[in-house]
Amino acid sequence: MEEIRMMNAVQQLTRVMPKDCIIEENLVSFLIPSKLMGKAIGKKAVNIKELENSLKKRVEFVAEYEKAEDVFANALEVNYLSSKKTDSKIVLNLNSISKAKVMKNNSRMKRVKELIKRNYGAELVIK
Repeated sequence: MEEIRMMNAVQQLTRVMPKDCIIEENLVSFLIPSKLMGKAIGKKAVNIKELENSLKKRVEFVAEYEKAEDVFANALEVNYLSSKKTDSKIVLNLNSISKAKVMKNNSRMKRVKELIKRNYGAELVIK
């Protein structure tokens, strides 16, 4: 119920309906269609600032793409060398610089992987 309430708050403010959200203690992560990210964020991030004030939590938007690999790469600002899909897993090969960047941002990586699992039906594995 809390997730639905948070997603409705985003829709009312931005006129963009998130696909999903993850609520942590002081942070809410929303999965937003990539084509609507600019509208959701607003000029000078005014919508994010207003949401943070009204929800009393930090807010982050993660762009949704057709491929789960692109969601991960965009959210963590890395490039992947290759990807391999099986029925329930997506294995991403990253270079050492990208791997280090991902590991440095471990909490964001976990949130993005959870959004991918919930919305793409596959577990993301980093190699």
